[in-house]
Amino acid sequence: MDDQVLPFSQHLHDEYALVTPIFQDDNSTVHRAGRICDWFDEHPHTLFHLDWHAKSPDLNPIENLWNTLEQQVKRRNQYPRNLVDLSDQILSEWLKLYATYLQNFVDSLRIFTDST
Repeated sequence: MDDQVLPFSQHLHDEYALVTPIFQDDNSTVHRAGRICDWFDEHPHTLFHLDWHAKSPDLNPIENLWNTLEQQVKRRNQYPRNLVDLSDQILSEWLKLYATYLQNFVDSLRIFTDST
């Protein structure tokens, strides 16, 4: 958390003048480990930790995109040998996505950002 999340949240605060960045996780048990809960207790005004019901449906639309990429990589039947190979395969599949798919994805995000 100190190495990644904290610097990123400070960047968001500085760059976009956010009062307090919001941290959302999926409430899995690894996100409720004692060390993680202690970290949030020690940094109460650094990040707002969004309460999320355990085992609630995933409402994060980016998951649909990740799922599409995952399925495309699996269809290749070429198991990645390492992280670099996996990254290359994901990027290759990303570049094959149709612009209309990506536009539909972006359009679906507007329901989360429109205030009207």
